[in-house]
Amino acid sequence: MAAAPRQITIRASAKQRRFLDSRAATVVYQGGARAGKTWAGAVKALLLAQAYPRCRGMIVAPSYPMLRQAVVAELTSLAAEMGLLYTWQWNKADNEITLPGGGRFLLRTASNPGSLLGATLGWAIGDEVALWSRQAYEYLQGRLSDPQGPRQVCFTFTPKGTAHWTYSHLSQSRQGLEVIRATNRDNPTLPEDYFERIDRELGVGSPIWRQEALGEYVAFEGLVYPQFDSERHVADPPAGTTWASVIGAVDWGWTNPGVLLVLGMDVEGRIWVLREVYETEQPVEWWAAEAMLLTHEYAVAQWFCDPSEPGNIAAFQRAAVHAARAANEVVPGIAAVGGRLQAGTLYISPSCVKLLSELRSYCWKQTRDGVVRADQPEKVNDHAMDALRYGVMGFLAHRPVEAYVL
Repeated sequence: MAAAPRQITIRASAKQRRFLDSRAATVVYQGGARAGKTWAGAVKALLLAQAYPRCRGMIVAPSYPMLRQAVVAELTSLAAEMGLLYTWQWNKADNEITLPGGGRFLLRTASNPGSLLGATLGWAIGDEVALWSRQAYEYLQGRLSDPQGPRQVCFTFTPKGTAHWTYSHLSQSRQGLEVIRATNRDNPTLPEDYFERIDRELGVGSPIWRQEALGEYVAFEGLVYPQFDSERHVADPPAGTTWASVIGAVDWGWTNPGVLLVLGMDVEGRIWVLREVYETEQPVEWWAAEAMLLTHEYAVAQWFCDPSEPGNIAAFQRAAVHAARAANEVVPGIAAVGGRLQAGTLYISPSCVKLLSELRSYCWKQTRDGVVRADQPEKVNDHAMDALRYGVMGFLAHRPVEAYVL
């Protein structure tokens, strides 16, 4: 007989405890970045799985990298504390975890909404739902029909502006919906220098600081890409798409994130952003290895790199990555991206969640009296934005090769 999970004492904030104790049909933990949202969702999942062993639950993350790096990391850390790591059963083929008492849950992503269909669920946890499509949200809500469970769905996320669909669906408490708001200072585990860095980098009181630190819905003014519409521009290419060319784009980073994007141009001239890698504190050798893996997977012909670090470009070239300096003129690059969004010839995979997040908050600078400077974007939360410019402009420099199918 499998041993029961150990009882452990967890250190939760008052708002996290409200989330864990909520019995609302839909409960939202809305907070700034690093407000302890994913941890609270993982704890809630284990509590629900133990309390309702006769039904199946589901944890959904925006993408597989976020599922692996955030959700699974929190789950396995909690499982180790509870003595579950060697007693739960993890079916890797189905990505389903079964606890010793019988409670079980699936691990899924919202990047392919259709994968959420077909499951009958007693409960669900949705991590960073503001990075999902509305279709994925609606599909998950429709799965909660198992009478053996509480039929509760719990969402954790940082808001992404008042124009985002979550603002109309999940921003205010009402019958059947409890919204719990937190800031990053409600997370008892964060060191003081984290807050100092966020205040310094984002600027206290700025719209992006209010979103990322306080977890507020912000009406962003002076958006660089007002043409962007998630319903129109977020899509994967059709199966069997024939590519005229595939290239990569690189924005360097260390404390700030570095970014790799893979972009394909089909034979009709449409550009599709296919993959993103978005990481902090990785050496250039790591980035070169990632670029080489993507080169082999997508047949990337050339990588267009942020020209501010010629030593990194040389390191890529020594690692046999076909790397070149990207065109770095900001306004012409923004015009090229915006023109394609306007024309409907630029699409972004739903798996590129960081790129999509930046698109929704990328703004022009404003003067102190509120006048928008439509020639200089804010240098905040713009790492994937820079890479996107390099990629779109890269197609102007790269001569397409003979068409082929990946």
